[in-house]
Amino acid sequence: MPANRMPRHPAQRTLRRHAAHHLEAGPGDRAEAPALLGRGGERVDPAALLDRRGERLWLLTAPGPAGPRPLPWLLRAAWRRAAADPAAAQRPVYVDLAKLAADGPVTADVVLAAITAAEATEHGYLVLLDGLDDAGGAVRAAVAGLIGPLTREAPASTVVTLSHAEPVPGFHIPAVVLPVAAEPASAGRGGWDTLADRLRSQRPWPAALMSEAVGAAKAAPETLRWRIIDDLSALSDRRLLFRAALSAGACDDDGVRRAARIEIESLAGAPPAARDPRWLSRLLTLLPLLDAGGQCDDPGHEAPPVGDVLRRLAATGGPGSAALTLLARRDPAAAVAVAEDSGDPLDFDAVARAADEPPVLHTILGRCEHHPSWPTALVHRAQLDRGVATALLAGRDHDRSTLAGRWLAFRMTSGTAYGRLLDDVLTRPWTWPPHTAPLLMTLAQIRPPATTAPIVLAALPGAAAGAVVTALVVLTAGRLAGDHVGPLTAAAAIVAGLAAAGLLLGRRLRRWHTMLPGAGEAPAPVRREHVLAGVLNLAGRRLAPLLPGAYTLHDPLRRACIRAGVPEVEIAHLLGALAARRALLADTAPPAVPEQVPHRAEQRERQN
Repeated sequence: MPANRMPRHPAQRTLRRHAAHHLEAGPGDRAEAPALLGRGGERVDPAALLDRRGERLWLLTAPGPAGPRPLPWLLRAAWRRAAADPAAAQRPVYVDLAKLAADGPVTADVVLAAITAAEATEHGYLVLLDGLDDAGGAVRAAVAGLIGPLTREAPASTVVTLSHAEPVPGFHIPAVVLPVAAEPASAGRGGWDTLADRLRSQRPWPAALMSEAVGAAKAAPETLRWRIIDDLSALSDRRLLFRAALSAGACDDDGVRRAARIEIESLAGAPPAARDPRWLSRLLTLLPLLDAGGQCDDPGHEAPPVGDVLRRLAATGGPGSAALTLLARRDPAAAVAVAEDSGDPLDFDAVARAADEPPVLHTILGRCEHHPSWPTALVHRAQLDRGVATALLAGRDHDRSTLAGRWLAFRMTSGTAYGRLLDDVLTRPWTWPPHTAPLLMTLAQIRPPATTAPIVLAALPGAAAGAVVTALVVLTAGRLAGDHVGPLTAAAAIVAGLAAAGLLLGRRLRRWHTMLPGAGEAPAPVRREHVLAGVLNLAGRRLAPLLPGAYTLHDPLRRACIRAGVPEVEIAHLLGALAARRALLADTAPPAVPEQVPHRAEQRERQN
């Protein structure tokens, strides 16, 4: 055991006490959560980053003043989790690299000492490294050298940092921070010439310098503003130019439009393999500028509309392009038409990634009867995205279908579009695309409980124990009050025992009817582990949420399943499904699908 790690139970009590202290001293819970997008254009829940044990995460942001700060929000969310369940939580550690750099030279040992000053839990640390852009290049080298020592000290630790620059070796980008309008800082001292020289000479740009450049463009008079725009256009990273032009209201400037057209050509010319999170960040920074651009007297100098840009990027990005997902969020009908014209399953999945928004979901549901690929894409996406599953469960299903499968009878999906789609898709395995077959095959083998009989059986031991204890207490009280136990005392003991058993069973049944299996307070995708977790939780065992990971393969889970009456075959399938899902979700890249359906445009070219 490392020297800085306490025994298990004292560490949990200490962590809970520290969590209560930080939550009382910190800001309120009304802080706005940051908006994150995955590399495919799907929304990423910031709280999901807390579950990525042992990873090195690099959140990519746009240059310029930022909106809601992700790392302080993640810190408070981590403390809330530690207060609720210290046995399964990591020790949150917030390190301000800019403050460390102000105190002296920063090395990997200095950063490691700041982290290990706190006591780690058995799950390691959750390290949040803030201020990387303000700390300088030497600190980036220290962060790169931190991975080895931290892995030896606490192997399961997670490191999350934020920067607009390329990640250092050992880190990968799970999400891009959506650029939002924010108030820039003042222009600083020395005028624009000084700022321009610093922008040309310093890389990566400090956050304060980028904010000052945007503030200078906004506060400068019109004659100086055009010079600032020209100087920013000459920089290699045009994201700062677009943020400054949007803040200064100079989107209609000829230089900005010329730079926007160059950026569009650069984005469209990137091959599909090169469309990484940095490519997505460039696109997300460009789109607000195109939205704000006005009409131009010369049509040759006017930037194209956003819809045309996204259609072009989707056409040149190959199947499943992130541009198609962004197009679906802006124009669902156009994105649906593009996917149906291509006929590629990955394009259907790309549109389904935006189905967490009601207009997109309504458009897709309207096309399910005309194209059988849409139900499969929705069900598959709902297994990976809580937002899509929530949208499918939110509204009632008004379809007049005569299907009456087990998912329509299941209390969680009864009367919803989710239940109808599950019964439809899971009975047609021959229509599953290759990249969806493993997950849908696991889902097809789920047998959701149609009645409350398993819940009652699982709760009977606890109810019987409660009845016995209550009856013994009443009998003991009656014996102490008199010399012997009379008929009234015996009858009272029986009634009290039955009442206690009824209360316990009623509580379990109320939880069954008011809570989703394994989902807590919010809807979640329907998976085998969720259904079994509902049975286990109602049996009084706190196992939800059953997150995929190596720790779920331990003996305690198997013993709990056996105590809950789950058959051995079902337990083995559950453990296999968890391991398969972990392997499936480990790779965030779009799955490679052999023998994809070619686009119709390619077919016409081949015929010609």
